[in-house]
Amino acid sequence: MTILKNIRINNQIRSKEVRVIGPNSEQLGVVTIQRALELANEYE
Repeated sequence: MTILKNIRINNQIRSKEVRVIGPNSEQLGVVTIQRALELANEYE
């Protein structure tokens, strides 16, 4: 049995704030979606 979930990523996220976890599993905190996208770009 296959269970499919709709997982929103990047610009699909509708929440105003998200919890960000860094590449080494460190918690970076709860930030605005805009700041989270900026952090994601920094870690690429």
